[in-house]
Amino acid sequence: MRPLTKLPTSEASLRQDEAEEVWAAIGRLVGDQDLESLTPDEYVDLALATTSLLPAELRRRIIEYRRYAPGGDVLLLRGLLPDSVELPATAGSPAQLHSGPAQRAALLLAGVMVLFGEPFNYSSLYAGRLVQNLVPVPSMEFTQTSQSSIGMLDWHCEDSFRDDRCDYAGLLCLRGDPSGASMYAQAKDVRLSAEATATLREPRYHVRPDPAHVLSGDVQLRRIAILSGPESSPEISYDTHHLAPIDDDDIEAADALRALGVCLNEVAVSHVMERGDLLIFDNKRVVHARTPFAARFDGTDRWLMRVMVCGSALTFRRWGQRVPD
Repeated sequence: MRPLTKLPTSEASLRQDEAEEVWAAIGRLVGDQDLESLTPDEYVDLALATTSLLPAELRRRIIEYRRYAPGGDVLLLRGLLPDSVELPATAGSPAQLHSGPAQRAALLLAGVMVLFGEPFNYSSLYAGRLVQNLVPVPSMEFTQTSQSSIGMLDWHCEDSFRDDRCDYAGLLCLRGDPSGASMYAQAKDVRLSAEATATLREPRYHVRPDPAHVLSGDVQLRRIAILSGPESSPEISYDTHHLAPIDDDDIEAADALRALGVCLNEVAVSHVMERGDLLIFDNKRVVHARTPFAARFDGTDRWLMRVMVCGSALTFRRWGQRVPD
């Protein structure tokens, strides 16, 4: 893999005075409510009410990215959390309840992400929470989940094993770690031979479920093509560890898959998340990863919050619920 570089992406920043104003306005909106007592739909309704509190220029940049992606399939928003805010100790698990300033930070994240569509989660993932904590957990250091730390979290899309995977995901950094870089590769940047590309566009692969999901019984493996959509803006389904050719003897499919892995490493870019950074990516066109870091489990570890979004109102309405099975 080539040396990591700063992520070339669309970027927008809040000034400190803007961040302070948004933070105070959200505080007034929330009042003394315990946001953990809200239903998922009530929570998203409240998140919708926060969008008008965001600076107009920030909203414009978000809408521009969603409609046209002029700078690529990743958007970096910076400075969302004021320096004056004292955050609690890093959450101990993905589904841990939020309190105090963490509740307000989670609502701020949801308030940005609702501009992309409908926030949702699966009942099988982290207790179905709409805002999940991406934090290191003891004994999970080397797993291929967001709970890992010492081990590399390799290339993947969110929930490639499902045909209803999210369209966008947003990661808000509450507490960073200089070693834990977020890595991304855009499908449109990958350069493969015509033969390998054609193979990857055929449904010759299947993908196993993400181990972060708690599933009952056997899950039918989904037959997929890894690449799809227009050549100028291809979509990708990928997971380094859970994706394989359906036929173990399909050497051509295996070779194409290996070639794709090499190309992803060649176009890899990265960004070390800092407090207040919000990284938003198109989950249909971007694969992502995270470099290793040493967790201390003392309340000061790296802490991101994640919200996943369904960008199609029609698709969301077909589900009939915000936390589908």
